[in-house]
Amino acid sequence: TSGPGDLWAFLMSACFVDFLVKMVYNKESTSQEYKKFIKDYLSLINPLYREFEYTVGNKRDLPEQMYHVLRCGIIHSYSLVPDSMSEKNNGRIRSIMLGQTRNGNTHFMKYDQNGYDTVIFTVENFAEDLEKVLDKIFIDLAPNDCTLANNIIQWVTKYPPIMQKDI
Repeated sequence: TSGPGDLWAFLMSACFVDFLVKMVYNKESTSQEYKKFIKDYLSLINPLYREFEYTVGNKRDLPEQMYHVLRCGIIHSYSLVPDSMSEKNNGRIRSIMLGQTRNGNTHFMKYDQNGYDTVIFTVENFAEDLEKVLDKIFIDLAPNDCTLANNIIQWVTKYPPIMQKDI
C-alpha cells in the first residue's frame, strides 16, 4: 500500500534537497554546493547531517554519501547504489537506507550488520527536517542576509517552483 512513508516521498524529498541547493546558491547544483548545503543549512536542523559517524573507519562523510546516494543514486539512477562515477568518488553502496518510523525505524539509526555500514533515514523525519530547513531559510536567514535573499528571488523568478494554479 502507498502511504506517507512510501518510496515516492523519499524521491520527492531527495529532489527537494537539490531544489533547495539551487535556490540558496542561485545556480545549478554541483557536488560541492550540494555537500555545502547539507553542512551549512540542513545541519542547523540536526547536527547529525554533518556529524553522523559511520562504524567502519569512523567516517563523518554523510553529506558526501547523501550526494552520491540521494542525488546521484535515487534521483538520477532510481537506486540506492551509487553509479560508477560516484563510487570512484567515495560513494559507498547502501551507505544510506530508507525506512519508516511506522515500521519501527529511527532516523539516523546505525545499521552495521550483514556487511552494511549504513545510516537509516526515515521518510517522516527527513521530510520534516526539510520543512524545518525551508522555514529556517525563509524566516530566520534570508531576511538578514541580502545575498541569500537575492539568490532565492533570482532563482525562483527564473525557475518558478511547481505549484497548483486554479483555472
